[in-house]
Parts: sequence; structure tokens; C-alpha cells
Amino acid sequence: MKKLYLFAALTALASCGTQKLFVNVENINDVRTVKNNPIVYSLPKTVVSVKVTAVNEISVKGPYAYYAHKYLGTDDVITENSSTWYIGDTEISTFPVKDSARTFVVESNYPCKINFTPEGFIESINSTTDYVANSQYYNEVRNISQNDDNINANSSFKGLNINRYETVFDTVLHVVDADSIFTTVPTKNKQIIRKSTDEQAQELANQIFILRDDRNALLVGEADTKSQPSGDALKYMIEQLNKLEDSYMSMFVGKKILIKKVYQFQYVPEDLNHYQTILFKFSPEYGVQQKSSLRGEPVNIAITNLKENSLEQQFFENQANMMRKSKMTAPSKGFAYLTPANALVKLLQNGNVISQKIVNINQMGLVRYLPSTLMEDRDFKAEYYPETGTLKSVN
Repeated sequence: MKKLYLFAALTALASCGTQKLFVNVENINDVRTVKNNPIVYSLPKTVVSVKVTAVNEISVKGPYAYYAHKYLGTDDVITENSSTWYIGDTEISTFPVKDSARTFVVESNYPCKINFTPEGFIESINSTTDYVANSQYYNEVRNISQNDDNINANSSFKGLNINRYETVFDTVLHVVDADSIFTTVPTKNKQIIRKSTDEQAQELANQIFILRDDRNALLVGEADTKSQPSGDALKYMIEQLNKLEDSYMSMFVGKKILIKKVYQFQYVPEDLNHYQTILFKFSPEYGVQQKSSLRGEPVNIAITNLKENSLEQQFFENQANMMRKSKMTAPSKGFAYLTPANALVKLLQNGNVISQKIVNINQMGLVRYLPSTLMEDRDFKAEYYPETGTLKSVN
């Protein structure tokens, strides 16, 4: 009897040593019961991020606009105040997040070592890699902004050296009693009189011409200075004269103020071949508006699958059909991965393309499974590109 027990034990040990390794991977939505200890992981899906800079261009009329032609000979003048919005720079980028629709349960009779990135994406199987996260994917989620910045000019016209008043002396004769003799004595009467707008404009125009003469004198080396500046000193003086002239000229021709607002929108594309939807609305009067707003016209995002893996998809569909017709049992599935899918992303305003870019859309890619027979080798290793869920290497 003891010999029988010993034989049974040795047989069990031998069978454990030669036990066939088993791995099966299923979508979590298709799993009912799991006998062995399961491991769960998700493939990434792509979020499209669109950064839009809206520019508010404000035109401010100068106080001496009426006299621009009279004293400066220019007609390039802002004649009335106005404000309008337009779309400036746009930027299309992507970042990955976990795809709940592509979450998988790994069932195995031996301990598979699966490495994950800090963001939760699968990195490798039975292997160790030095993974460096691409920060642009993850920081962009946190840096959603809507900021006022970059005011390029001041809307006021203060601080210019304009004397709006002049001092006038009038001679007045006063009658003076001196030793019973009445005589007239002339005296000066000081008066401060505000200059007319025409006179102020003329004075400012004269200062502009003086600035131009001074600048030309510096450039040709005839400036009335003890030593002629050169190099960086000359460059600095010319820059300051140009700035002062621009300030004076703005009193005649007016000025433009640019106020920029940066908006960032995130959109998760659907797994369709082509579609478009409203991203936001835009109005020349009010700028960027929510897509539910009644103000403005819609700005659409359109995404088209370029179908670069359609031949591969057709091949696997034909294989699956042949197995069904032959009533063959589908083999166990190994680890799931994605094949790349590129799409053309466009921003459309009134039917016109204002920005476009080809990007990788993970959820438009095809889910494939490594052959489960590969996992029968204890030395099996695989590495992924974590942000896309595609395979990097298998050995």
C-alpha cells in the first residue's frame, strides 16, 4: 500500500513538472467565471486636444485723427473705434487614457509578470524596460486654460509731451496818480489759455518732424552731440526714437490693441470611419462660445479614419469566417494589443479648413491577440508602446 501511495505521489510531482503552461485573455465584458488568479489591464484610447487662440482686435481712434492728413499727409487712419474677434493660432495634439471598452482579463496557471507605467498602461510582459513618460500627453490634461494675456498696446493716449496750454501776456495801461498828476503806466497781464485741438495737433506734428530729423542726424553721423554714438548705444537711441515717434503717430492714426484668449478643448473620437461634430461656437462680436450657445457659428471637428489597416482587418475576418464554416474551435487567446490607426483631424469654420493634422487614434485601431502558444515558453517576453498599446517586440 505504501508503495502505491509513493508511486501516486511521484506521478503527481512528475505531472506538475511537465504541466503545460496556460494563458487565456478575454475582454472583461465577455468573462463569466475565472478559475485561476486573474490579472486585469486596459489598452489606451486617444483623446484629441485642440488648443485655440482667439484674438480680440480693438481699434482705437486717435484724438487728432481729423488732422492727420492736414499736418502729416497720411490717410491711413482709424476713423472710429471698433472691436472684432478672430481665430488665431490652433494646435491639435493627442494624449492617451484608459479604454474601459478594451479592458482584458488574463487567466493563467503560472505567474505572468506584467509591468505597468505610472499612468496604468501595459508596458511589458516578463520583461523590464526603462520607460520614460511623454509628459506632453499627461500635462495637457491638467493645463486646460482660459487666460487673458498679451495686451500689445495701451488703449489710452496718456503720457505724451504735449503742452495743451499757452501763456499769453497782454499789455494793459493803468492810470496812476503821482503828485496830483495822472499818468498812464503800461503793465503786462499774464493769462493761461488752452490751445485749440488744431494747435495741439500742429505742435505734436512738429515734434514728430523734429524726431525724424534727430534720427536721421544720428544715422548719418551729424547729431548735435559731443561724441557720436555707435554700436549698441546707437541702436538703443534709434529704438527709443522710433518708440517715441510711434507714440506720437498713434495720436493721429490711432492704435490697435490685441487681446488673446487661449481655450483648450478635449474630445474623445468614436470608432467610426468618418464623422464630425460641433467643438465650439465662434462669433466675431463675442469670440469663443460654448457649443450650446445661441451666439456665433459652429466650429466643427471632423475625423476621418485613413483605413491604413483595412487589408489586415479583411484578412483576419476571412480567417474567422473559414473557422466558423469548418466548425473549428477558436484557439485560446494570448495577450491583446492594438494595431495602429491613423486619422485625419480637421477644424472647420464655415466649411473652411482652419487647421488639420494626421494623428494616431487608438480606438480606431484593431484589437489583436498574441497566439496563446507563445506563452507555453517560460522565457516568453513582450514589450509594448504604452501610449498606443501596440507591440514593440516579442521574443
